[in-house]
Amino acid sequence: MIVLTGVINYLLPFLCLVFLLLGLSKNLLNYILIALWLSLVALLISYHGAGGEIFGTYFNYKNALLYSLNIVIAVIAFLYVCFNVSSFQGKYVRYLIGFIAALVITGSALLLINLWINARFVESRLPGTALMEVVTFTPAEYCNNRFVFYKIGSNGKVSYLCPNHYGLIPSVGNLDTPPEFIIRQLNRPVEIEKLTPKKDKN
Repeated sequence: MIVLTGVINYLLPFLCLVFLLLGLSKNLLNYILIALWLSLVALLISYHGAGGEIFGTYFNYKNALLYSLNIVIAVIAFLYVCFNVSSFQGKYVRYLIGFIAALVITGSALLLINLWINARFVESRLPGTALMEVVTFTPAEYCNNRFVFYKIGSNGKVSYLCPNHYGLIPSVGNLDTPPEFIIRQLNRPVEIEKLTPKKDKN
């Protein structure tokens, strides 16, 4: 089942792209609609595979690229349908469609920004370390969200990702003094040595 899901996850975006390109080149609405529905199905499958959240280890560069492709295809297909179907050409209907299209484009852009910030955060971990999601009762001073993601960067420093820090965009930063629970989750002594603040001998 896992293998089948993986194959579908790879196959659907490229199948959607083929239908979209054929539909645009030959002006075939049915092909555009197929691309739209397949891309929406692919988005739902990926979102379900990620556990229902954008942030986390699932959306690395590879999965973020596939998800981004599905988003772009869905948006292009949606806009094509909205502005090329004759029943949507009324004056007031076009105003409504234009407003909805603006919301879709803005929402998709924000989603892509979040997706790639997370992908970069995930991919720059120190090999062999985990990405930790921590829920706190009170927000930390560097994050006004109760949900915070921590990692050990490739430079040996502890970094955090704070969802929705700038409205709908996350913030990423480094911690000079790593929390104790971050140090405890490390496996190799050399990593703990890197992350433990050095005491002043004086």
